[in-house]
Amino acid sequence: MTREREGGMTTLPRAIAIVGPTAAGKGALGREVARRLGRAVLVCDSVKVYRGLDIGSGKPDAATRADVPHHLIDLVDPDASFSAADYAARAWSLLPRVPSVFVGGTGFYLRATAWTHSAQREGAHDGARARIDAPPDDPERVAFEARWRQAESREPGAISRALAAADPETAAQIHAANLVRGVRTLWLCHCHGAPVSTVRRADPPAPRLALLMVVLDPEPAVLAERIERRVDAMIAAGWRDEVEMLRTAGYHAGHKAMQSLGYREMSSWIEGREDAISTRAAIITATRRYARRQRTYFRHQFPGAQVHAITTPDACPWAAIETFVAGGDQGVQR
Repeated sequence: MTREREGGMTTLPRAIAIVGPTAAGKGALGREVARRLGRAVLVCDSVKVYRGLDIGSGKPDAATRADVPHHLIDLVDPDASFSAADYAARAWSLLPRVPSVFVGGTGFYLRATAWTHSAQREGAHDGARARIDAPPDDPERVAFEARWRQAESREPGAISRALAAADPETAAQIHAANLVRGVRTLWLCHCHGAPVSTVRRADPPAPRLALLMVVLDPEPAVLAERIERRVDAMIAAGWRDEVEMLRTAGYHAGHKAMQSLGYREMSSWIEGREDAISTRAAIITATRRYARRQRTYFRHQFPGAQVHAITTPDACPWAAIETFVAGGDQGVQR
């Protein structure tokens, strides 16, 4: 995938993304789009990257993967750190040689892939950049994250309060329960010596993909029912057993993957702090909250993309997709 030139002007490589809130049905629609276009699926999901987190993440089974190739799943073990930047790097290792369609609900992974900053474009390697790009096992980064995990353990809400003090603007966009993003943002503030929001305004992101997004977003009542059915199906498929096996293998709440939606609640059930009924209710409630945040993210975080919002797969804009693939209109549609 390379930049093209049209009429003397450089144009961006084109990519299609089928996105939306959890349980919306985007996986099936994304596979249908990929199948019709003769492409693979680039899974855009922050839980599916972890090996062993299969049932609770809704990973496609072997038959589904045999029908349509899927990439960017089962990338790391559950005790590994994995960031949006890591995802973007993996995606760009595939994009030039694997015709594909992004499918998933992790919007910040897609944004990290489709946009970049001037420091990254210019290959800057100053102290801040080097620290930001430090690998997950870098001693300074490990110590920093450990200190905040300990602080959160002693005083729940410590991470959220610290972030609100360091960068109120960014803190308002991160749920207090999202400890991973909270610590990551504190790390960025620490590296820059300034609020992340200030740094981002000084270095606004620039697109590196021309993006057509189909946002599958069912009516709230429909989505609520789908979420309940999805959670029940996962529990019936052995989700609790899956979490027990992961814990037996040595993965615990201190690992990022085990804090994923539903896995944290399942651990509470296994430890006897909750029963089956309360665990189910907690997962459904958490999933509905997550779906609301996904809706907000997809509405506001993709300026310049051509966006088609639909409520059912039947409304998929096939003509617009075909035009886009053929090199036609890149304008924004909502």
